[in-house]
Amino acid sequence: MKPRRLVNIHTHIHVDTDVPARVREWEKWGCVKWCALADSEFWQPPNGTYLGNDGVLKWMREFPDIIVGMGSVELGHKMGCPDDIDRLKELGFEGLKFESPSHPYDHDRYMPLYERAEQLQMPILFHTGWVAQLEASDRRMRTSSDYMRPFRLDRIARSFPNLKIIGAHLGLPHAEEALALLLKMPNVYFDMCGGGGGRRHRSLIKKAMAPFPGADMSDPEENLALQYFDKMVFGTDNPPISVWLPAAEEIMDYLQIPEQTRERFYWRNAYDIFGWEP
Repeated sequence: MKPRRLVNIHTHIHVDTDVPARVREWEKWGCVKWCALADSEFWQPPNGTYLGNDGVLKWMREFPDIIVGMGSVELGHKMGCPDDIDRLKELGFEGLKFESPSHPYDHDRYMPLYERAEQLQMPILFHTGWVAQLEASDRRMRTSSDYMRPFRLDRIARSFPNLKIIGAHLGLPHAEEALALLLKMPNVYFDMCGGGGGRRHRSLIKKAMAPFPGADMSDPEENLALQYFDKMVFGTDNPPISVWLPAAEEIMDYLQIPEQTRERFYWRNAYDIFGWEP
């Protein structure tokens, strides 16, 4: 199944990505916008292959109608400040990507950043759950997956109710926390990409969202996935849409998600998050 409209809210650009070819490919799948997440300094060369703010900015300017920039603010030993968010907004970034903090996301040191993002109406996509391991990353970055648990977003959502928050990867392995936030916090959304879209990852997502045995799959009070997907958003992380679109359909077929809700997942929620006109 190919949705009539698609927004990819979570993807990256690598140093070797053929961006024009990717734009052409994703347009064929009906993708009208894709959010390019700039990565923090540690994940850029020589440690990783991801582009940072400058690299993403280049492609935002070349393809302004489809590429939406999500700027990176340093949360580790090089601590960012609200002025950094001002500059990103002035450059045309529409949202922010936060990851690899040296303190828990809900630590007081980060509250001024969230306040400024709320003021500027810039949604934040937070990496939640496990973080990929690079050699000596914990020692150098002083980060921990515990700092990025989904419940770390609870205080932020309560303190800044007009800040749109997107949690990545359904917070795995702490999906239960992510799902609780989806039901309770109106300004919190989650994507479920990760794991290369592979079978193991899809199984973890199905298990996390599936109702109890014998549940009435048409009843939102028994099949809670019908409520979860009201606040879910489509993303691919690194794999192409050709991998994640069938994977998303498989998961939603398993959970018996209706067509109207799938439309919210594929693009309407993203439009609401960013305040775009349909």
